[in-house]
Amino acid sequence: MMAYTRKARLTDLDAILKITDQAVTFLASQNSPQWQGGDGPTRTEFETAINDGIAYVLIYDQQVAGVAKLIPGPEAAYEAIDGRWLGDASAYMTIHRVAVDGEIRGQGLAQQLLHDLIVLARERDFTDIRIDTHELNAIMQHVVAKLGFTYQGMVMMPVAHGERKAYQLILD
Repeated sequence: MMAYTRKARLTDLDAILKITDQAVTFLASQNSPQWQGGDGPTRTEFETAINDGIAYVLIYDQQVAGVAKLIPGPEAAYEAIDGRWLGDASAYMTIHRVAVDGEIRGQGLAQQLLHDLIVLARERDFTDIRIDTHELNAIMQHVVAKLGFTYQGMVMMPVAHGERKAYQLILD
């Protein structure tokens, strides 16, 4: 099946929220505190992200199958890393709020979505791409490693249980 990524539209919002709600439930089933206790994605957050042009959806089989945000840095949490970023790039993109439809999970769609976002970032002349995930989110750690991201240290997101493993990909 054909899969591609495009900017999210307000008409995608219900599908986005279905996917992020599934992700919250899935993370809880994995005993991860990530996105729990009201810290998961919200309608207002994604309305704003769509209007700001930083929300993207993966289309698979002509349906919204994944979602993420691609945000230009700097980002305060990333500046206070317990570790070290590679290079000296002060301009970077971060990928946040990655989720794939739970009904079709396991088909490489998260990898496709992240790959597409990397391409979009590079097309905008960014060569430094960063992402983070909770240490219990082994699936996302596996996906980012397959795409060539390297672990750089820990960052603290401004939420309960905000400790996150931070990864970086440097492109030429």
